[in-house]
Amino acid sequence: MKQTQVDKYTIAWFKIAECVSRGEKERALGVYRLLSHSFNDTAVSHQLEGDIYYSFGEEKLAISLYQQSMELYQKSQRFLEAVAVAEHLLSMLPDDLILRREAIKLYTLLGNMSKMKLHTQKVLDSMILMGREHSIQEFLAMIHEISDELYEYALSYTQC
Repeated sequence: MKQTQVDKYTIAWFKIAECVSRGEKERALGVYRLLSHSFNDTAVSHQLEGDIYYSFGEEKLAISLYQQSMELYQKSQRFLEAVAVAEHLLSMLPDDLILRREAIKLYTLLGNMSKMKLHTQKVLDSMILMGREHSIQEFLAMIHEISDELYEYALSYTQC
């Protein structure tokens, strides 16, 4: 019985992909709606719906769904999934400093210092480029609360 259920899910996922590849948005969304009733994970549901809208060029709607998905992943303490969605959002919104700060917090929870440093550099570079030196102090205070090591890194980065 379990194998039959898994087969139905697999077929539904492929059916969505097939509809998307043929440009059939309404049909893809219809199959998605049917599929979303069969699993109890709102975060995944929002992410999949966002993927469908994104594939049809509806970025604003996709971004909203991805943000909801990221928040739901965070609430359920699935930080790896949350940061994956955050990275996808950052590929769409590379100048969103609030999103970068969120990514830093998520990478802190995952203990990934190299990614924390990477996003810290991007935030600092962006602030300097936009002439927002006054915001740098606020940002440094925020990361000081997160990690002493990251704070020291950011200080040395700003002095380069």
